[in-house]
Amino acid sequence: MDLYEVLSRKACTEKTFISITGGGGKTTLMTEFASYLRSSGKRVLMTTTTKIMSPYLHDYKTDGIFSDDSVLSFAPECPCSVIYALEDKETGKWRCPPVEIFDVLIKRYDAIICEADGSRRLPFKIHAQRDPVILPFTTYTVSVMGLWGIGHEAREVAFGDDRNVVVDRSYLNWYLNDPEGLLKGSLKGSRAIVFNGAEDFKDTGMLRGLDYPQDVYVCTASAREGILYEELN
Repeated sequence: MDLYEVLSRKACTEKTFISITGGGGKTTLMTEFASYLRSSGKRVLMTTTTKIMSPYLHDYKTDGIFSDDSVLSFAPECPCSVIYALEDKETGKWRCPPVEIFDVLIKRYDAIICEADGSRRLPFKIHAQRDPVILPFTTYTVSVMGLWGIGHEAREVAFGDDRNVVVDRSYLNWYLNDPEGLLKGSLKGSRAIVFNGAEDFKDTGMLRGLDYPQDVYVCTASAREGILYEELN
C-alpha cells in the first residue's frame, strides 16, 4: 500500500493542518507527504514550530522557498508545494515563523504540514516540558519512530533519555504510554503512529503485541519509499 495515500485518506479534511512529532524520519515524511498531496492536486505548505534543516541543504521537493513576509504575497492558484520558515543565519537552521501568520496561510492552502518536534535525527524522542509544539490549528498528528533504534541502549538512540536500558518490548510499551513519550500532545481520535524503517526491520511480531491506545492508527512503513508495510490495529 501507499503510505501517503492512506495517511491522506485518514488525515485530510477540507483544510488540513498536520503536525508531525517524534523522531526517526519526520523531515522525510513531511517532504514526501507534501509531494504526494501536490501530485493529488493540493496546494501544500511545509513549515515548523521548532527547527528544521535549511531548504538549501535538504531537498524538500518544493516549488518555492519563503523565509520572510514575502510568503504573504504568494497566492497559490494551482497545485504546489512550498516551504516557509525563518532562516537563522547563526545556526544554519530554519525556525518557527510568527504563529499569527498561520491565520492567513491556512486559508490559502489545502494542507499545511508542520514539523512540530526535534530529535537531533535520533529515532526516539522523550519530551521536555516545552515540546512538542503543536499549534491549535492542528487537525491531525502523526508521531514517528525509527525502528532501527530497537535493540540499542536508550542513551544512544533516544533524545532526552540518558539511561543505559535496552529499547525492547517493555521500553516500547512505556514509550507509547508515558505522558512524555511518543504520543505527547497528539490529538485523541485524530492521530497516527508511523513506525519508520520497516524495509529493514524483521521483528514485526513484537510490534503487534504492544499496548496501543484504541483511537490511534498504527502502521509500519518506509517514509522514504512511501510504502506501508503493515497496519497494526
